[in-house]
Amino acid sequence: MTQTAINYAKVLYELNISKKIIDDSQELLSLVPELKDTLISPIVSKQKKHDIIEKIFPKEMHNFFMVLCDYQSMEVIDQIFVAYKNYYNEQNSILEAKLIYAAVPNEEQLNKIKEILMSKHHKSQVELSLVEDPSLIGGFIIEAGNFETDWSIRGRLKQLQQSLVRR
Repeated sequence: MTQTAINYAKVLYELNISKKIIDDSQELLSLVPELKDTLISPIVSKQKKHDIIEKIFPKEMHNFFMVLCDYQSMEVIDQIFVAYKNYYNEQNSILEAKLIYAAVPNEEQLNKIKEILMSKHHKSQVELSLVEDPSLIGGFIIEAGNFETDWSIRGRLKQLQQSLVRR
């Protein structure tokens, strides 16, 4: 990720545009790749790009996208969105984590996992994405930040295998 993308992401955050509007704009760009290509293209005039932005995107995003187009920075918009999400989470004490499971956890288990993650990582909120993986046999894996906790049967079998090989 470039420093330019990080700087623009911080500016986007400081504009106090609702996260929903930013997410909707990101989704629009991802659903219509030709739109992003047009806004990046050096062949399309600035005025035409501004017109497109005004017609398609929410009013709150107009100036931001126009500045990106004017300074030929629209090609890093995907990086900007990633950096924005990271910065937003950091500023709002949100931890993004992934729970990979063999059997679907119930609501009580999910809440307990979130509590443990909030405590361990000193965050006030956890956004937990759920991914099913039957190859785990049983148990789960949690990925949060740079940490991975493997409580799966597959992981335990690997550990057992490695300890037997070392002997």
